[in-house]
Amino acid sequence: MKTSFKPERATSLLRAAIAMSLLIGAAPARADLDAFAGDWITPAGATVRISSCGETPCGRIVNFVPPPGYSVENTRDLNNQDTSKRNRKVLGLAVLYELREAGRDLQGRVYDPRRGFSADATVTRSSSDRLTIKGCVRVIFKMCEKETWRRAR
Repeated sequence: MKTSFKPERATSLLRAAIAMSLLIGAAPARADLDAFAGDWITPAGATVRISSCGETPCGRIVNFVPPPGYSVENTRDLNNQDTSKRNRKVLGLAVLYELREAGRDLQGRVYDPRRGFSADATVTRSSSDRLTIKGCVRVIFKMCEKETWRRAR
C-alpha cells in the first residue's frame, strides 16, 4: 500500500499545531505551590511553616518570641476578637488558611495573633527567598497592609 504526500493535509496539521501552541502560551500562569512551601520568618521573628493542610496549603506558626512571662508552649491566643478562641495555643496556629491558587499568587485568609483579627490575604513570591503577604480588611473603606517574609535557612 502506497501513501502519497498531500500538501493540504500537511498545511492543516501545521495550522493545528500552531493553534495549540498559541493556546498553551495563552494559558494563565499558575502558582508553583512547592515554591511557597517551607519555613518563613516574619518581621516579628515568628517562623511560619507553609505546607499541605489536607487539600489546600496553609501556614502554621512553628516558632515565635513569646511575650514576657510566657513560653512558646504555653502562649495562648489572648488577643483574639472571638473570646471562645482565646484559650487556644499560638504554637501550631494556622495564620494562613483557605489558600487557593490565583494566577502566580495564593489567595485566602491571614490571621494576626498580635492583634487578634483575620483579613483577606494575597501571598506573592517576590523572589526565591521572599514572600509578600498582603492583608486587607474593609471597615468603611478597604485598608491593606503588607509584610515581607524571608525564607528560613
